[in-house]
Amino acid sequence: MRKQFGEDKIIILLGAGASCDAGMKNSFMMISDIERQLSTRWADYKDLYNYIQSSHYHLERIKGVEPKDIIFNIEHLVGLLNIIINIAEKNVDVYPFIGSWEKELYLVAGLKLELAKKFKSEILLQLKTNWLTPDDYRTQSIYYRKLMETGYNYPLRIFSLNYDMCVEANITSPTVLERGFNESRKWDYRRYEPSEEAIQFYLYKLHGSLDWKRDEEKRLTYADATDSVNPLEMEIIFGVQNKLQSYDPYMFYFYAFREACIRAELIVTSGYGFFDKHINDNLISAVKNDPDKRLLINVFERDKLEKEDEIKSDISDKIGIAKANITLINSCAKDFFNAKLNIDYFSSIFPEQDSEIDVLPDVQPANGQTDPEL
Repeated sequence: MRKQFGEDKIIILLGAGASCDAGMKNSFMMISDIERQLSTRWADYKDLYNYIQSSHYHLERIKGVEPKDIIFNIEHLVGLLNIIINIAEKNVDVYPFIGSWEKELYLVAGLKLELAKKFKSEILLQLKTNWLTPDDYRTQSIYYRKLMETGYNYPLRIFSLNYDMCVEANITSPTVLERGFNESRKWDYRRYEPSEEAIQFYLYKLHGSLDWKRDEEKRLTYADATDSVNPLEMEIIFGVQNKLQSYDPYMFYFYAFREACIRAELIVTSGYGFFDKHINDNLISAVKNDPDKRLLINVFERDKLEKEDEIKSDISDKIGIAKANITLINSCAKDFFNAKLNIDYFSSIFPEQDSEIDVLPDVQPANGQTDPEL
């Protein structure tokens, strides 16, 4: 008998790679794009960029990270730009640019560190108008509609690390998608509590969204079109130090993810590279609590096609979850969504369940007489 799933037993985690087939750029693509333009349109920021990248590598080496294992992506860049901006605004007392490096900071970022603000503004504008909103993304992201065809008979909880609008563009009426906003467009955690409304999908955007902003009262709201949100006012978070914000919705979403991982029997990930320690720790903890839990992982490593066991071993070693708990699909997200994002495939990951009920045989005493106490 195939595996049957009850309520809250399947969750989905989406990373940047899930949207690459829709024309979005992931964090490493964004960094490559920036580096290509440091000699042209962004030449004014070249020294600042090199300084920040060097600072990041220096800090990672101090922490004992091997050079080959050091990564530098858009989140590290913007996160460190934020630190510089906070230094300029006297909002931070401790920062990674220590000792003799401090005087270099003012040389590359200006006496008032104004280049950091300008550089961040340029990055956010590019992020909003180009990297995450290509002109044809609605057409190219149509494979996301497979989320509505999984065959799961309970509300599906989708946790996204992405700012883009692929989920919202493809889970459409009459399907009910809960994003956490009430009738007044104010974010309200109570929208995720049980209700009489026939919710089919709950969306948790762990790092923010291109259409989110704060109103005059600093309450989270959203705009009808992403182009109506000022890039500098987008409610999104960057950087490891910002992942556990002490305010909602980020704290609420993080703990909702933790609880969902614990309850789930199957955690499906697509496009997630396992570089986020906070996310990894919750996956590890959930599997430790339930050794029968399964992870269905979709990544795309073009140079390792047909080497899924090797990729599985790498992920297993990185996050400390046994290979037996992992099913690995090395394919682009579009193919994964179209072929594997369904209840039949989910069930096939688990061992067949015995449909027969074991019945204990009648117990007869040695003398052949029935014992009334048995």
